[in-house]
Amino acid sequence: MRTILFALLSFLTLFVSPASVTAKSFQPEIGKGWQEVVVHVSKPGPWVSFFTEDAGWKVASRGPIDPVILRAWKLEGTVTGTEVLLVNEGDAKGWIRLVTLKGVKSEPIRPAAQAWDPGGWFSLMTRSRDATTLYNKAISRGWTAYNSPQEFSFGGVQLRNVVIRGPDGVNVSIYERLVPKLEGWETIKGISRVFNVMTMVKDFEAERAFFQEGLGFGAWFIGNYEDTTEVATNFGLPVNFSTQVPRRSGILWESQSEDGRVELMRFVGLEGVDHASRARFSNRGIVAIRLPVANLEVWIAKVRAKGIEVNATNLTAHLAPYGRVKSAWVQSPNGGIVEAFEVLP
Repeated sequence: MRTILFALLSFLTLFVSPASVTAKSFQPEIGKGWQEVVVHVSKPGPWVSFFTEDAGWKVASRGPIDPVILRAWKLEGTVTGTEVLLVNEGDAKGWIRLVTLKGVKSEPIRPAAQAWDPGGWFSLMTRSRDATTLYNKAISRGWTAYNSPQEFSFGGVQLRNVVIRGPDGVNVSIYERLVPKLEGWETIKGISRVFNVMTMVKDFEAERAFFQEGLGFGAWFIGNYEDTTEVATNFGLPVNFSTQVPRRSGILWESQSEDGRVELMRFVGLEGVDHASRARFSNRGIVAIRLPVANLEVWIAKVRAKGIEVNATNLTAHLAPYGRVKSAWVQSPNGGIVEAFEVLP
């Protein structure tokens, strides 16, 4: 009966996104990094309102979560869930999937966390042509930020950035390029697709090895960032610490692409509260990134050969808008979950 009910609800799910997203079986681009981010929230409404009204995104689909996926996440059989897929219209990736679960004890992955506290995924990284306006809109919703929009230089580019703190411990980092001006990215209305996810780490080398040696990611940048003069920072560091605390960073990619990146950061010399043990599907926050693969069994074998534990069921699930999928997931030393999935014919 439960399976029949799920099938019926899935059939009735209404897609309101662009045609490319609403296809019966959408095939994501493989080899260019992760496709979407899974964000567990207590109530999707505030996030749907922010992304559709302020960021210019669209709701691509709504519906129940296939029970097969919930079991693959190691949740009890009594747990049920619903999901809302958010997309920036015109973008075929960098999506956000809001999930809400019932029948499971849940708490934030990063409760009241400071920026330098390690554990789990820290933020969704996006672009905008007016970060200050988006910051003001978030503040008017009663949300907060680690600091007001701050300007700094990185890699020869002048940037303005703000990290918004929304419900359920979910952070959205908004970058505005000042000099040189951002070219391309024509799909931006308020906030771009998510092109990167950041994680604050306790052991930088262990996390780097997990993604590079374990999952086969390359590195666009690995090094330290230090302010040369005392300034306020986008992460809310005390001003007098800005020149004393290097930010050890690693920007990793599956291939040389602006999208689907993972960024590691360690505040050298600051020891925060470690939240890695809270990072699981049952808890709220940025839970996982979903990585499309051509052949799931081959991917599992390669990852296991690197000594990484893989959680796999070999069961088929329905996942809109891809259709039938098989999935498996791994977890980094810092608690970041990576869920690989194969779209089946």
